[in-house]
Amino acid sequence: MSNILLYTNDLELGTTLSERLLHGNNTIMFVEQLHDLNNDSNLLIIDLDDIEIKPNTIVKIIKKYSTLKVVGIMKEIQKKLWNDYRNAGCEMIFLRSVLIKNIDTILSNYNLDNNE
Repeated sequence: MSNILLYTNDLELGTTLSERLLHGNNTIMFVEQLHDLNNDSNLLIIDLDDIEIKPNTIVKIIKKYSTLKVVGIMKEIQKKLWNDYRNAGCEMIFLRSVLIKNIDTILSNYNLDNNE
């Protein structure tokens, strides 16, 4: 079972992702503030379209929670922002629609499917 943190202010996205993740027997915790993160989780899915999230935010998260894998989501991929977030430490960045449709495959690619 994976312990997944989800940071988004988009209620529809949060609901859809949580339904998909819970269906796969994952534990999901919504994070309202970034200081609510913890080391007990495997993965942070973070909404990069949120106005509070910047590349340096990702750097700070990774420095503080070194075992946490960070996956970003965007409505529309913008090359410069994509590069900035990848350089900051996001392991991958997905379109929202791709993540929602392929969450099980993505989790298995990160070895987070029921084995950690």
